[in-house]
Amino acid sequence: MTYRVTQLEHGFAGRIGNRAWPFRPPRGLKEAMTRLFLDRIDVLLIDPDLHTRTTTKTILRNAGFYKIRTSRSLRELRQEIDLSIPELLISEAELEDGDFCRFVQDLRHNDTGTNPFLNVIALTWQPTSELVSRVVNSGADDLLAKPLSTGRVLDRITTLIEARRPFVVTSDYIGPDRRRSEARVTTIPLIEVPNTLRAVATGEGLSAEIQDAIDAMIIEVNQQKLERHAFQIGWLVDRILEAFEGPTPPRIADEHLGRLVYVAEDMKRRVAGTRFDHVASLCVSLAKATQAVRVAPRGAHGKQVRLLKPLAQAVQAGFITGTETAARQIAACVGA
Repeated sequence: MTYRVTQLEHGFAGRIGNRAWPFRPPRGLKEAMTRLFLDRIDVLLIDPDLHTRTTTKTILRNAGFYKIRTSRSLRELRQEIDLSIPELLISEAELEDGDFCRFVQDLRHNDTGTNPFLNVIALTWQPTSELVSRVVNSGADDLLAKPLSTGRVLDRITTLIEARRPFVVTSDYIGPDRRRSEARVTTIPLIEVPNTLRAVATGEGLSAEIQDAIDAMIIEVNQQKLERHAFQIGWLVDRILEAFEGPTPPRIADEHLGRLVYVAEDMKRRVAGTRFDHVASLCVSLAKATQAVRVAPRGAHGKQVRLLKPLAQAVQAGFITGTETAARQIAACVGA
């Protein structure tokens, strides 16, 4: 995903209709903004600095946004999200009381809030390469550097309304497509997710219809996540077995084991209530066996290591066939 992280220049006074703007709108932005119902959009603005928070709110109000909630911390952000999910979240990327990037990851993975497809813009005074990477990998839509330019903020919001990037789902990421080259070959499909910001701004659809679309897409994303997980389980187990062929497994084996535990446990959570519910017990067994390998003394983990391959095959069989039969047959062989 291409993030435009620049220190933006300030513009000068202009006017659209009867509304005074504190800048001269970029070409095309005037027409784009005047045909949108900006006053209907619920914006949640999070910034611990009062001056920056007030400045950003003024930018939005002058543009025509009226439903603007403001808070200053991650704790208050969580409270606001629980109270009512907005159409647009604009937040400082580095909050003093918690990890904002982790919050965005939880949001995208449907672990918090009711809309994992919420439009998210992060802000920062210091766009270091490390922070940019963390924001990109969290699943946020964009990152803007402070001080903010009115034109750039509104241009980015308009882009989210009219040309938001499609989402991709991998084993460790859910969010806007991060690929820089459109020519890059991949088998992972692009997903057009429900965009509540666009729906409200353009007047398309009713709230009930939007929520139905969100609920349906959550199921689709969950299915794709399970497919990615099933593939990665096989890959991780193969790498782990290769590492244990030598006398002393390299450190990378510990990383793969930790990842395998996470994937198995996440699969167990995601299959609940789906047609793959029968795979849950196999995921539990795989996670336990993997954890046993992690904690066993060197040389005493042979049995657990040998269990990983058939357990992984059992999990994959359960997804490929969609029935309990194949998975149970393999599980029975493992038990024997």
